[in-house]
Amino acid sequence: MITAKFGGTSLCDAQQFRAVQRIIESDARRRFIVVSAPGKRSEDDVKITDLLIACYNAAREGGDVAAAFRPVRARFEEIIAQLSLSLDLSQEFTATVWAMESGVGSAFCLSRGEYFSARIMAALLGRPFVDPVHFVFFNGQGAFDPEIAEHSLGERLRELDCAVLPGFYGAMPDGTVHTFARGGSDISGAIVARASGSEIYENWTDVPGVLAADPRIVPNPRLVDVMTYDEVRELSYLGANVLHPDAILPAKRAGIPIHIRNTMDPDSPGTWIVEKTDRPGSLITSVAGRRGYSSIQVEKDTANAEVGYCRKILSCLEKHGISFEHLATGIGSTAVIVPTQEVRASAEALKRSIESTVHPDSLEITDGLAMITVVGREMVGKAKAAVRLFDAISGAGIPVRLIDQGTRELNIVVGVDEQYFSAGMNAVYQAFFGEEA
Repeated sequence: MITAKFGGTSLCDAQQFRAVQRIIESDARRRFIVVSAPGKRSEDDVKITDLLIACYNAAREGGDVAAAFRPVRARFEEIIAQLSLSLDLSQEFTATVWAMESGVGSAFCLSRGEYFSARIMAALLGRPFVDPVHFVFFNGQGAFDPEIAEHSLGERLRELDCAVLPGFYGAMPDGTVHTFARGGSDISGAIVARASGSEIYENWTDVPGVLAADPRIVPNPRLVDVMTYDEVRELSYLGANVLHPDAILPAKRAGIPIHIRNTMDPDSPGTWIVEKTDRPGSLITSVAGRRGYSSIQVEKDTANAEVGYCRKILSCLEKHGISFEHLATGIGSTAVIVPTQEVRASAEALKRSIESTVHPDSLEITDGLAMITVVGREMVGKAKAAVRLFDAISGAGIPVRLIDQGTRELNIVVGVDEQYFSAGMNAVYQAFFGEEA
């Protein structure tokens, strides 16, 4: 049995709905289907979710909600008409506008893209529609509750031979709609796969699978045919935009293989994500990276003798709602790497907080940092991965600002100035995957 999730690009118009229908019906094992809201039809188009954000903003600012919703309704009605379905959603469209005008929350507004997409797909396939608002639950703090969701959703799905579900949302304890983070349809798909007892979770998208580098930075990177849950979680967290990192845990806990596949080329092999594999791979699996980091450099000569010194610095970040990515320490210096967008609005207040808490000799926040990361199960315990990485960085004439390695040795992170990011990514990729590697 297979649970298959289809992303927004896979469902951007009626033609793509038909393509997805052919994929689903080509294998009777594809019984539970999870869908996203329709994505862009072209580069200058607008995603349904972004149109719904505009609807919410119109409602919040006292604008014309009906006018803001009109493009959303037109898009869905066009898909229904081109599919020649007898489905009439006019009353639900009207009710949605009324709910928005009545001040319903942003989560409800954003969730309607997935909701209407699933209604259409259910009608096209002739399958039951299951609304996750009745089965996928978050606690009072807005955190997803996997045990309750697995139990309630599992009971419902066991009653059905097949079904179509919207991704991206569930409900709070009071029944109001609550959404996962953007990209959360991946998480919904994994939840359905686990709750239904599926043997495989297929994630259909607009890329051939997991690539060994970002194709927007490195031309024509190779496809990774198989990798582990841990590797793909590292890559997703560190910038690879294929699968939401939180989507991996439900599948991993249930031992369900994830198969990343391309809707535009359904015959391509894709990427398998599994618990472990005996298939030998390259020294590293992939190169990932991301711009947009800042370094908080705290200097204090007596820091090494001060118990709780790093904890105090991190407590200041917590006070201002700032997460940290990396922490590097020396005998008298501490560098905390944080996302620039998180620190920018409160930089001065954060500096004052750190100064009053640990009384440093100097404190500086520097922007313009990028991270380049190599990830791979084959490099655990092997020195040559680090040697090849730093030879590549050095050979490209790029100064290193930071070095960090995860305790499980699945990744090595190198911090560089943003101006060297693209050159560094390409140099590292060539070192591990080029013809001479």
